[in-house]
Amino acid sequence: MKKNQTRHNPEDNNENPNEIDNENETPLKDEADICQQLMDRYSKSSAPQHRHLIATAAAMRSILSAESLPFSPPAYFAAAISALDDDSASTLDSTAVGALLTFLSIVVPVVPKGGISSGKAKEAVEVLVRFVGKEGLGVANLRSGVKCLGVLVVGFSDLQDWDSVRFGLESLLGFAIDKRPKVRRCAQEYLEKVFKLFQSSIVTEEASKSVLSLLKKHMHVALILSTIKSADDSKDENLLKPEHLEVLHMLNVLKLTVPYLSAKIRLKVLSELCKLTSSEFSILTRNIHKTIGAFFGNSKFEANIPEMENVIVSLASYVSREKNPVDTLISAVTLLKCAVDKLHAVESNSWTKNVPLVCGSVAGLLTFEASTASQASDILTELIRHHIDLKPFSADSNVLGSEEADAIKSICSIFENALSSSDGLPNEHVLAVLTVMFQKLGESSYIFMKGIVHKLADLMTLSGGDMSNKSDLWDCIGSAVTVIGPERILTLLPITLHADDLNYSNVWLVPILKDYVVGASLSYYMEHIVPLAKSFQQASRKVKKSVIRQDLQAHAHSLWGLLPAFCRYPIDTCKKFKALAELLIDIFKVDSLMHDNIAVAVQILVNQNKSILRSGKDADESNNFIGRDSKLELRSPTSYSKKTAAKNIKALSSCAPELLQALTDVFVHSLPAKRLYLKDAIGCLASITDSSITKKIFVSLVEKLQFIDGEGEFEKQAGNADEFMEKEQSSLNTMGKDESRCVIMELASSLIEGADEDLIDFIYVLIKKTFQETDEIGHCEAYYALSRILEEHDWLCSSILVELIDLLLGLKSPADIASLRSRLDCFNTLMVHTLKMSSLEENTKPFLILNEIIVTLKDGKEEHRKATYDILLKMSSTLRNSPDLGSDPPYHKLISMIMGYLSGSSPHIKSGAVAALSVLLHNDTQICISMPDLVSSILSLLQTKAVEVIKAVLGFVKVLVSSLQAKDLQNFLSDVIHGVLQWSSISRYHFRSKVTVILEIVIRKCGIAAVQLVTPEKHRGFLNTVIEVPRIRLMKILLQCEMWLFIRSILLQNRRSKTTSKKADTNDADEVLGDSLTEGSQKRKHKGLGAFKQKNDLVDQRKRKRDKTNGSKLSDSSEPGVSAARVGKMRTAKRAKHFGKSMKGHSDGNGKMNKKFEKGFARGQKRKIGQDKKGEAAGDKQSFRVQKPKKFRAK
Repeated sequence: MKKNQTRHNPEDNNENPNEIDNENETPLKDEADICQQLMDRYSKSSAPQHRHLIATAAAMRSILSAESLPFSPPAYFAAAISALDDDSASTLDSTAVGALLTFLSIVVPVVPKGGISSGKAKEAVEVLVRFVGKEGLGVANLRSGVKCLGVLVVGFSDLQDWDSVRFGLESLLGFAIDKRPKVRRCAQEYLEKVFKLFQSSIVTEEASKSVLSLLKKHMHVALILSTIKSADDSKDENLLKPEHLEVLHMLNVLKLTVPYLSAKIRLKVLSELCKLTSSEFSILTRNIHKTIGAFFGNSKFEANIPEMENVIVSLASYVSREKNPVDTLISAVTLLKCAVDKLHAVESNSWTKNVPLVCGSVAGLLTFEASTASQASDILTELIRHHIDLKPFSADSNVLGSEEADAIKSICSIFENALSSSDGLPNEHVLAVLTVMFQKLGESSYIFMKGIVHKLADLMTLSGGDMSNKSDLWDCIGSAVTVIGPERILTLLPITLHADDLNYSNVWLVPILKDYVVGASLSYYMEHIVPLAKSFQQASRKVKKSVIRQDLQAHAHSLWGLLPAFCRYPIDTCKKFKALAELLIDIFKVDSLMHDNIAVAVQILVNQNKSILRSGKDADESNNFIGRDSKLELRSPTSYSKKTAAKNIKALSSCAPELLQALTDVFVHSLPAKRLYLKDAIGCLASITDSSITKKIFVSLVEKLQFIDGEGEFEKQAGNADEFMEKEQSSLNTMGKDESRCVIMELASSLIEGADEDLIDFIYVLIKKTFQETDEIGHCEAYYALSRILEEHDWLCSSILVELIDLLLGLKSPADIASLRSRLDCFNTLMVHTLKMSSLEENTKPFLILNEIIVTLKDGKEEHRKATYDILLKMSSTLRNSPDLGSDPPYHKLISMIMGYLSGSSPHIKSGAVAALSVLLHNDTQICISMPDLVSSILSLLQTKAVEVIKAVLGFVKVLVSSLQAKDLQNFLSDVIHGVLQWSSISRYHFRSKVTVILEIVIRKCGIAAVQLVTPEKHRGFLNTVIEVPRIRLMKILLQCEMWLFIRSILLQNRRSKTTSKKADTNDADEVLGDSLTEGSQKRKHKGLGAFKQKNDLVDQRKRKRDKTNGSKLSDSSEPGVSAARVGKMRTAKRAKHFGKSMKGHSDGNGKMNKKFEKGFARGQKRKIGQDKKGEAAGDKQSFRVQKPKKFRAK
């Protein structure tokens, strides 16, 4: 069908109000009479279009009735089409034709599948096409006709026969570029459906040719539009011409149909679109990009290399012109990435030609505003990661000249130019791309990115090494350090010191090396870094000026401090560690500043190799120790295998005794703050050292401190410090008895991991000796050492279990939290071991441990209670995860033991046991189900009168209802409600409020009806009060808002009156609100306004204060059965009067009033807001004197 058949006058763009737009109408039912359904729907409507539709339906039904045909949808359709195909139909006016088309659009969708033959459908399409082009049809009627066309082609035409669908498809193509939006959208919808249903390759090919023909038909105008520059204005004058609009609509049709076109036609369409793509923005650009995007979004699209390269060149040319609209630049960049991806799938080596071209065009966007630069950066990083194919480039081999090398060199040159063109420091997006480039190229970065490294160094030098707000630059250089290695980086950027003038360069690189070096060599550190550090030290000794000397010393120390970095997966540990150990021992003796660095380095070396051996994985899968402070995820050498780690451990073990001795000697004389690093390092070395050697070193130290005599027997401590000091050796004469005891115990705790039974026995004897001291000095360290022994060596628990428990229980519970935590850790290990290995009848020791835990739960110090809660949870978790042994699992034993304390006589112990069960319940709600007696046993305690126990039980119930799911809570609902409601009438100790909170949670989970069902009659009133609480709280908030708005209006009014008066009357109440400069008026202002301000902020505090003042007395509004209306009235009255009394009377949020309010309202008094209080002194502060609004009056 030709397009001029569908062109209408401009006024036809507007919908006729007398037409039916059935786009959103509910479809009719196919089993009922269509005419009757239409009459039921529109019979009461007086709209002309509805009357015409009903008349048309009635006429069709009369035709069917006259011919004795059924009132079925196919029959109605045949009758309507026949009416249009009749010779007399040519005389029908547009109203009649529109009514018939509308009727058909309603009938055709309900015709069952197969109800219209393909031949009849083809004839019906021809009939419809003649009438949809009739002059005078409105938009809605025309849309109805197009809908009929679409349904006939999609549902009833033979889609395997091109002749059957050709005329209908071409008609839909014509309407798909119509200027009327509703007509156009309807045609495009059915056009897409038709293309989706094509199965025949012949039909698909012919339909694709029709689309290509439509494109070529508009190609001339499209080429003209593509050359017209646009100001990116949606109201461009060029779009006002109908033929120009058709081009845009044609591109939309292409976007819809491209995924379903034949491969041959798709390439031709893409070729035509490339002709429309220019380097400058035009009114077609956005539509062209969307259409090209439809090509790439189709999984069936097979890239043709020449065509795809043309697309890439065209899009890259457009992106290179940065003056184009930003959104189109981003869409073009996205299409470029898709094009490269598609081409890479066909030819993997195509990246060498296309990726440099794309990078060159997109790199300019990295300097745009943040959003655009971020998207460009993401696309560039994806291209680098997925497309640059590194053949085995070696940093020492000559690869320059190959196609891949030239492409990489070109890309690096592009980014280097981007760095050079940046004003000042490059932004984060440029540096992010460079970081990815370093990571992708790896060691080859040394060949291709030398220039970039030098430029980054120049930027650091210009910034003076100041890294504030330069973290991205730091990370970028760090990535270069990681992949290139410190040796080559220092070749490119050497750290130098000129001895003659003391000038130095590139020292800013040292902190970056510290964070990012990994996989270096120990030999390089010893042969280059150490001499460089010594040169700085020697230079500092020759300088007289203190500032320069300190600067040189600081640089020397930072170079020495690179030791831990060079110990991250070094490649020559097994060969060079012996030499390094000798160096470290010498440094230990002369440089105390290096102690921390050496300790950390030792830990890194030992732990990273042990981790690989323990996990059975290579270093790239187990790199937990490559640096905690690294800002970049460092790589570890792939050659660092399990075999390498085993060799390294052997080398480390051979030198461990000497290092252990040196570290131990330093440890004894170090301050407590430094011992942490040293202790961890000693522990690492002890774990790989033969235990007999470790014991020898430790015993030697103990002898030096004269804790034992020469025969290995423990000495009795001298009665005073003077006698002990006389016996010590001269090297330790500065250490006192107490300090040496702490040092010995602290050192002992670090030797436990790799110790054998002999060493453990020796340490255990030391621990007992320390506990025997009455002054408790060293007990903290002894507790910690004992907890480590019990944790690492289970055999000790089995051999001397009773002795251990008696030892701990014989000691007074410590006051300091550190000792208490270690003591509780010991109890935890012993308790778990006992419950797993024996029954409670055989061993009663666990009850003694549990007794202390429960007592500690009631300790007055919060940190002690917190530590006990933690150990209780740890204990329960360990027991719960242990395998069940027999019918009585260890975890259930623990619960049963705690429940045993519920029957005790002491309220203090009872409440502690309930608190312990609350903690366990919060962590594991299943104990209520596995041990059903638990809840009933605790609820029975509500019958007691002990306040402490009632508080604990109500806390348990709150945890219970909060933790359980609604379905599980139903099992305990009746017991819980009956138990807690008996305390709802007591306000003391906050019992009433606790019960209220519990009921609110239960109501929220189980529903009001379920709670009401189990509530006793005498407590129904209180329950109703609880149910009304949310509404009352809302009323309270609203009242506060209203009062604040009222006060604000007064303030604004007074401010305006103050600006108009030259002198304020000091006796007037406005003086309190004014901005007085005198001290007295300032106090009055704070007294008046501050009270109200505090009211809003401190309601809960005053509520608690009034609870204490009133005791257990409850006002009437708090009693069960008080209606919400009464409570609301009382609160309104109280707030009004409270405001009149300068904010000194307040509601407590539960309907209670203080005595002054009760007295005032009991007499029905109505006082003004500014009225003075009785008994107020004459010289008291002024109050507000303003008219009281009606809404604040008490009723």
